[in-house]
Formats: sequence, structure tokens, C-alpha cells
Amino acid sequence: MRRLFCQIFWIFLILIAAGCKNPFATREAEPPTTDQSSWRLPTDPAIVLENMRLAFYEKNVENYMKCLSDSQTLFRFIPDEYEASNSAGTFEQWNLAYEQTYIKRLFTSIPADSSNILKFTPDQRLEFADSVFIRTDYSLELHHVLPAVYPRSAKGKADFWFMRHSGYWVITRWEDYETIIDSASTRLPSWSTIKAVFLN
Repeated sequence: MRRLFCQIFWIFLILIAAGCKNPFATREAEPPTTDQSSWRLPTDPAIVLENMRLAFYEKNVENYMKCLSDSQTLFRFIPDEYEASNSAGTFEQWNLAYEQTYIKRLFTSIPADSSNILKFTPDQRLEFADSVFIRTDYSLELHHVLPAVYPRSAKGKADFWFMRHSGYWVITRWEDYETIIDSASTRLPSWSTIKAVFLN
């Protein structure tokens, strides 16, 4: 009887062991839990523009919004003259909520295997006691999957005003200017155009 019990016990152990994974096998690596974004602390206004460029590339809404003042009373976007007239109702009440809505719509329209390309070419920087002014040319390439009414590129010039907030620089005022490419006043889409179109 005892011998029969031992045989049953060993058979039971063998069946359990056969159904289990090797306890000494190498475990699969878990995905990293750290934030993979390229955000840098904006200790200089130029880093703010670099953070914005990388936020576009990485389609990171949070990092894009962190480049802007989080105060509704401080942040101001001034569109180019054409869009100020063409989309007057939109830009008369433009605020941080609109800013976040357009950038979310833009980033979610980009396939996972594609990225946006934003380039800044600063040509003027002025420093004051409590603020910094940077004028820069910009260009945008947008690899979205929306209909042709949504521009896939933009070009223009921007004036950015920066102030310190909690020790770091943020954009408080942003003025946009369109690019005219010939004597017939042919206009390229500007950043204002992108904002207006992707808001709706």
C-alpha cells in the first residue's frame, strides 16, 4: 500500500513539473518604464524651441504644451494677417484650450510609423531684464492621413516672447507671419493656417 502511494505521489509530481515553465530559464525583458521623450529643462529660451521641435517629431502633446505659458492671462497667439481675416472668429478667442485641441488633432492624424518635421532658423535674439525675444523662420512637414484640405506643409516667420515661470523659460507671446513666394502674392500655408484648419 505504501509503495502504491509513493508511485502515485511521484507520478503526480512529474505531471505538475511537466506543466510548469523552467524556473531557471531566462526571463523576457520588460519594456522600460521611464519616459522616452527627449524633454530638456528649458534653462534657456533656445531649449524651449528645441523641446517644441522634438515634441513635433515625437507627437508628444504634453511636451508641446509645456513650451507655452500655462497662464491664460499671459499666453497670446497672434495669427498672420491673412488668417486673422480669414478665420477671425477663431483667433479672436484663441487660448490654451484651442492650442491643445489643434495639436491633439494634428498628432493623432499621424500614423505610428511617421513623424512630423519642424525646423527653426533663428535670425534675431534680444534679451531684456525679465524676458527674451527670438525671431525665427520655421518650416513644418506634416505626414498626416487626412484629406487634401489639411495642409501637409507650412512655412513662415515667428516672433516668440519668453518669460521665466518657476525658474524655467516658456513662450508667453507668439506672433506669426506668412511667407509670400512671388510677385503675384502667392501665399504658402502658415502655422496660423495649420492651427485654424486642425482646430475644426
